[in-house]
Amino acid sequence: MNKSASNYDDNFSAKEPMHLTKEEMRKKIKASLAAKTYQQEEHNVLENEEAAVKPTHISSHSEPPSKKAQNPTSNQAPAVNSKGAAAYSRSSKVRQIREAVASHRNDGANTPYASVKENTQQQKNDTVRQSSKKQSSVATAVKPTAVTMPHSFVNHASAIPQNKKKVTRVWIILGIVIAAILMLTYLSGILIFHSKFLPNTYVNNINIGGMTMEEADKAVLSNANEMGVTFIPKSGDPIVFKGSSFGCTIALADNALEEPASENHALWFFKFFSKSEYTAKYEDSYSEDALSSLIAAYDWGNIPPTDAKVIENEDGSFSIQPEDDGNMVDTKVLSDYTIAQMREGNNTIQMADSNCYKKAAVTAKSLEGQLALYNQIGAVEITYDMTDREEILDPVGTERLDHTTIVEWISTDSGQITVNRDKATEWVQKNIADKYDTLVTGYTRTFQSTMDGKIELPIGEDGIYGWKTNVSATVDNLIDYIQNGESVTVEPIYKVEGFRMNSNSGVTYTGNTYIEIDICNQKLWYYVNGELYLESDVVTGTQTDPSRATPPGAYKVWSRESPRKLGTYEVQGYETWVNYWMPVTYTGIGLHDLSRSAYGGDIYMTNGSHGCINLPLDIAKQIYDKVTINTPVLIIP
Repeated sequence: MNKSASNYDDNFSAKEPMHLTKEEMRKKIKASLAAKTYQQEEHNVLENEEAAVKPTHISSHSEPPSKKAQNPTSNQAPAVNSKGAAAYSRSSKVRQIREAVASHRNDGANTPYASVKENTQQQKNDTVRQSSKKQSSVATAVKPTAVTMPHSFVNHASAIPQNKKKVTRVWIILGIVIAAILMLTYLSGILIFHSKFLPNTYVNNINIGGMTMEEADKAVLSNANEMGVTFIPKSGDPIVFKGSSFGCTIALADNALEEPASENHALWFFKFFSKSEYTAKYEDSYSEDALSSLIAAYDWGNIPPTDAKVIENEDGSFSIQPEDDGNMVDTKVLSDYTIAQMREGNNTIQMADSNCYKKAAVTAKSLEGQLALYNQIGAVEITYDMTDREEILDPVGTERLDHTTIVEWISTDSGQITVNRDKATEWVQKNIADKYDTLVTGYTRTFQSTMDGKIELPIGEDGIYGWKTNVSATVDNLIDYIQNGESVTVEPIYKVEGFRMNSNSGVTYTGNTYIEIDICNQKLWYYVNGELYLESDVVTGTQTDPSRATPPGAYKVWSRESPRKLGTYEVQGYETWVNYWMPVTYTGIGLHDLSRSAYGGDIYMTNGSHGCINLPLDIAKQIYDKVTINTPVLIIP
């Protein structure tokens, strides 16, 4: 193309519109689109250069290199207008880039990033130079010239995709192998644990993972069979009874392992990282009788309980000595409690909870009120003295009532002491009346007779000698002593008194003073202070006439009269005056003088008295002058 033609075209383009054919319009549009594509890809190339991390693979929709030969060569000079020249230059560069990228992809070689950068920079420089040489005239449209890429660039670019494909295939194959191994392992786990418990499965703290149902039953039960019964005492070490000692067998309840067995086996692999815990209930089978026998035979303790009590201190004050429960066990209580607990599934027995330990009947707390009364009453002691008696005929002695007994009787109300009268009466009856009274129906004395030795002498139907306590009056005085805080030594109050060694007549005796009358031997002995004062023959009641016989028994001289008329004709059928009368019963029998030709022997058998004891006058006078009221008269058969 010559210069004149080029100028003509420029002038035509600038001054008047150019009428283009359809083919020319298509080419012009293609050139415009190529320019836009070039700008976008140029922008992408610059961004990749700045990143400088790894080679950038430029995406392109250009035709493959095989079609490159069909394009016009680069030595052809395009004839275009000013706008068309720029479009042509851009289109040419874009095409070159596309061909280079296509060649890079097809060859699969790794192209160095420096080569890409160098070619990109060369293309940018060419674009600048072509833009500066725009021609003003309109030239005819021609096809862009293809750019030939350097041989080294094409080889490296084509090597990259090939290596990447190989690596990708390796990874794919490796992934398939790993997936296959995992699947095989998963399926193997399902197969292994199909009829077994999953790992880390615990029942009653026993790991049954990997066990069959039968193996798990044995493992859980092997631990339970060793437990037996454990007793926890209030002090000391636990006491264990093995189950075998009382026939104990233990089984698991029905379906006890159903819950752990129902775990989802499809998720077996998760159980290696988590733990499942379950509790299975045991069903005990044992002999309750055998267990009760073991409990009864075991030596639980040998220290009995000791009651608390109030004690007197050295300074006269009082304090409480605490109780001591010891360690003895009521085995019946423990046995009942143990069996009840075993039925509830509890084989650890807290013995203190069963209340099986024997306890003191009296506690320190229960004595707090008594301690106050002790301190209020002080050292009150009441002594009853029964020593002023005819000791050969009557029991003698003393009885002491101290704080220990008194405190049990008393209580306080608004600061006032109240004595339990029933308890006080019980004490007087037991410790005085029952022990020392001798004027009691059916009472029998052991008596040392003068001629017959030791005999048993009943009191007799009409007997009047002995001591009889007035219990009610004695209790009245006792309550007064307690309430007043008095310590005294006294005698009981008597309804009937026997013979005192210190008699009311002022005569002092030392004991063993009495009159003995022996019916069989028709004798009388009078002992004063253990010494024989006199002895005499007598005549007693007529033995062959029971209504006139002298009754044996214990009597006493209850009166002295001189003289005295005995009997009346209206009642007894006789009247007799005597000088010395000493009655010994309340039915008219006594000692008196009676003038007879003889005394003693067998006279009493047929010619005895009406029941009295007939004495010679001088003997009667001696007795009358010596005897005192209440002197015992013992008539033995």
